[in-house]
Amino acid sequence: MITKSNFIVGHGCQRCFWFKYNGYEDLDLNDELAQQRLKDGEEVGNQVKKIFPEGEEIPFLGGDYDEMHRLTLQAIENGSKVIFEGSFLVDGVFIRVDIMNKSSNGWDIFEVKSSLGMKPIHKEDASIQWHILKKVDGLELRDMYVITLDRDYQRGEKLKLKNVFKKHLLTEYVELNQTETSKTLLNLKKVAELNSPPENRISGNPDAKNECTFKAHCWPKDIDNINSVFKLRGMRAKDKFKLHDGGIDVFEKIQDIKSFSKIHQTQIESTLKNITFINKEIIEDFISKVSYPISYFDFETYNEPIPSHNGQKPNERMPFQYSLHIQKGPNDSVDTDDSHVEFLANHGDDPRQKIAESMLDNIPKSGSIITYHKSYEIGVIKDLARSCPDLSSKLLDLNNRILDLKDPFSKGGYYHPEFGGSFSIKKVLPALCKDNKELDYKKLKISNGGMALTAFRNLKNKRDNEIDEIRQDLLRYCWLDTYAMYAIYEELLSIVKKNN
Repeated sequence: MITKSNFIVGHGCQRCFWFKYNGYEDLDLNDELAQQRLKDGEEVGNQVKKIFPEGEEIPFLGGDYDEMHRLTLQAIENGSKVIFEGSFLVDGVFIRVDIMNKSSNGWDIFEVKSSLGMKPIHKEDASIQWHILKKVDGLELRDMYVITLDRDYQRGEKLKLKNVFKKHLLTEYVELNQTETSKTLLNLKKVAELNSPPENRISGNPDAKNECTFKAHCWPKDIDNINSVFKLRGMRAKDKFKLHDGGIDVFEKIQDIKSFSKIHQTQIESTLKNITFINKEIIEDFISKVSYPISYFDFETYNEPIPSHNGQKPNERMPFQYSLHIQKGPNDSVDTDDSHVEFLANHGDDPRQKIAESMLDNIPKSGSIITYHKSYEIGVIKDLARSCPDLSSKLLDLNNRILDLKDPFSKGGYYHPEFGGSFSIKKVLPALCKDNKELDYKKLKISNGGMALTAFRNLKNKRDNEIDEIRQDLLRYCWLDTYAMYAIYEELLSIVKKNN
């Protein structure tokens, strides 16, 4: 039996479909951020139901799809005007419809998404539902809609739930798309009968763009090895596959290295020879832009689909925490108590005004502000400036002083084979600072931004003693982010001195 979710996977990649159809675990759903997105999807679905009249919900009965189908038809026969999670099993395909609302001219069908707008794959989701529903005897259909969050909605003092969502009418599209939907479904039914996955990573629909969503199973093995061509920095997946399928799966098999970009040449040679590449001029150019006192700065943010606070938009980035290490001069360290400042909001509060005020109070009025991947901090500060108009100009002035510590690495100033094609701080730090065992994210209970986001959002469900412990874990994580920047910058200074 093919489910709606299997069909969507297959529309992107028929090979991925085979793995999902045969019960392989989706490893991408194991991390905290992915789990939070699933929870958000459920929450949005539950909230959307509140803007419809009270309806009958069809329970999920595990693998008893025939019974769910029977219960849905029974609800229709009994005169239900609104049905939640209507379930249909037709021609070996099972779908669950988020909301069915009966009008005088037939049923309106609503598919609910927790994204800020409609995506191309949402149209295919709607199409397969329409395709199956049209085969249900006696079911008169009127219109098909996808409901998403409205990116333009801004909450006032009170939440206007109806305004959080936006309806997208898709009846014309799904009608015109029925032939393509039939083609995709027919192809996927053939793939489902295979004893092993198809070799080609192509869309279940020959006219659609391929997109693998089961990489752990669908993509070649050993792609995480440091010498895999899949580690080539910034190369498009289709170009990596072109190399791989042409017999070049590892760097050792590359013959024409000069045909690759400069950064790729550096990466390949560094990996094969196990040596570090240093371009002193690029590092010195970055250092020349730095002025003291240096503020090593990092945000943590969360987002939520249903806004909780006045002036908040759906899924708006909400900064709830920062860490700030201040290095007053070139001969000073940041290991003293007065060199570090941190902020962590109370989880029930709107954090924006308080975090903005704290930043302006504690970041020195002059000197460089060093971040890692500066576009993120700059974007969050711009959002803060809109939310705090009384502080807007001062906040935006901070952006003029921000430097990106990633630049010396991404521009080719320093490459270590252990980077593996990545310039993230979690790759750069252990390669540069091997002797400092304290600089180890693996020792932390909260070790990445996704974990921090979900931990903070879930504080509302924790007991007081758990809240205190999680808050300490959040502080340790953010502290390491900014202390790591200090350690990395000091290493860059040391590298330049050694090579003079």
